[in-house]
Amino acid sequence: MPTAVKLERRRRRCFEVISCVLHLKCRFLITLAGVQMYILTLCRRAGLRNAWSLFHSVILDFSWFSEDCMSGLSSSSLVVCCPSTLLVMSLAGALWFAVQDDLFTNGVCNNTSSAPSISNMAQDKQSSISEPISASETHSVLDELDDRFISQTLHLNRQCLRFIVDFIQARLKKDVFAPSHSLTSAEANILATLAYYAQGSLPSTITVRLGIGQTAAGEAVKTITKLLSEMSPDFITFPNSYNDRMGAAQAFKNLSGIPHVVGVLGYLHLKVSPPVGEELMYMNTLGSHSVMMQVIFDVDGNLLSLEQCCPGGTPEHTVWENSDIGRQFSIFQHGHTWVIGSRSLHGCGHVLTPAEAFRIKSNAALQFNKAHAQLHGRAQQVFGSLKSRFQCLRDIGSIQSPESVACTIKACCVLHNICKKFSVPLPLDFSVEPLHPPSEVVNIMAEQPFDYMEDTKDEMIEAFFNIAEDEGEGVTRYVKEQL
Repeated sequence: MPTAVKLERRRRRCFEVISCVLHLKCRFLITLAGVQMYILTLCRRAGLRNAWSLFHSVILDFSWFSEDCMSGLSSSSLVVCCPSTLLVMSLAGALWFAVQDDLFTNGVCNNTSSAPSISNMAQDKQSSISEPISASETHSVLDELDDRFISQTLHLNRQCLRFIVDFIQARLKKDVFAPSHSLTSAEANILATLAYYAQGSLPSTITVRLGIGQTAAGEAVKTITKLLSEMSPDFITFPNSYNDRMGAAQAFKNLSGIPHVVGVLGYLHLKVSPPVGEELMYMNTLGSHSVMMQVIFDVDGNLLSLEQCCPGGTPEHTVWENSDIGRQFSIFQHGHTWVIGSRSLHGCGHVLTPAEAFRIKSNAALQFNKAHAQLHGRAQQVFGSLKSRFQCLRDIGSIQSPESVACTIKACCVLHNICKKFSVPLPLDFSVEPLHPPSEVVNIMAEQPFDYMEDTKDEMIEAFFNIAEDEGEGVTRYVKEQL
C-alpha cells in the first residue's frame, strides 16, 4: 500500500477518534493522562502538525501534568481534578479547530479524492523513513465489521469501540511481559473479549468472523480482563475534591431535594454456583446463590466506587464498615456528605437511610422517604443496564472464591463508565434488576448510642422537607402501610 494512502488512513482514524473524544459528553477523557498521550500519538502519526503543536504546548505549560506521563512511564495515572483541568477541557474547541484545519489542508475531509501534492509526497516519504509501518497495520479487523454486528453482538457503537480497542492496544504495548501480537491479532483478541462480555459466551460463529480460534480467544479473555480490571482506578473514581463533591451534591439535590448527597450505595448481586459446603454463605435474600459487590454511583449512573466482592449472604452493613470508602467517610475524608442506602444500613455513619415508621411524626419525614425511595430505586436501573449490556454478569457459573470473579466484574464496570461517556444505547432486551430485600435490619427500637450524623439527618429532614399543611392525614396513612 503506498505511503500516502497509509497516511491518509491514519488521518481519517485520527479525525474519527478525536471527534468522539472531544464531544461534549466525552471531554472528561482529556483529563486522563493516558488519553492525553494517546491524542499526541495520533496527531504525530497522522502528520497533524497544528493539532500536535497546540496540544503538546498547552499540556507542557501546566505544572500538574506529570513528567512521568510525558515519558510514558505512568500514562494511565489519573490527573487530579483542579482548575487546570477545566482549562484543558476548554482546550477541546481549539484543538478541534486545529484538527479540522489540518485535515482540510490535507484533503482528508473532502469527499472527492485527489492526487497527493509533491509537498505531501515528500512529507509522506520522510514519515516513512523515520517511522516504518508493518504490513499488519494496513489491515484492521474492526474496519471489516458492520455497525449492526457491533451493536447487536458487542452492545457498543463504533466510536466507543474504536476508543476501547486503541486504548487497550496502547496499554498492551507498554506491558513488556505481555506476548507480542500483530495489529490484526491484537484487535481480534480484544473484540473476542468484548463479545464474551456482551453475550456471556463465545460461539464459533463469532470467533470465525473475528478470525481467532477458541483456545486463543479463551486466553485473550483472561489477559484483557486482567488488564481492564487494573484500569478501574483510572475510570472509576470518587469525587475527592470539594468542588467535585458539591457538583455531585447539587445534581442529586436538583433531582430529589435531598442536600449533600454524593452517591447512591447499592449491592450488585451476580448469580453463581457456590463451592461445595458453602451454599448457605452465598444464599442471598431472594433465595438464590450469588456474590455481591459494593457499588456507589452518581445521579447519571456513572460508577464512583467499586470494592468488596464477597458471598451474597454477607450483611450489607458488614460490607460497608469494612470497605475502604466506608472508612474514608468515618473519618470525614469526604466532608459532611451522604450516600443513599437501604434501611439495613441504619446506624452506619454517612449512609442516609429512610426515616423509620415510628419516627414519622410530620409530613417532612414522609416527603423525605419518597425522595429517598426515588434515588435508591435507581440502583435497579444501573444494575439492570450492567447485566443487559454485559450478559456474562447474569450467571457467572461455578466459582472457587469471590476473588476469582472480581476481575470480570471490575472489567465490565470500567467498560460501563466508558459507554456512559460515549452515550452508547442499551440493548433492546434491557430489563431492570429486581430489588433485593435488606439483608439484616438493625433493631431500631433498641437504644442506640448517640450518632452525630443521625442527629444531623433529623435536622436536615425538618429543614428541607417540612410542609406544614395537611400533614396529619399523610403521616397516618404511611404509618398504617408500615404496620
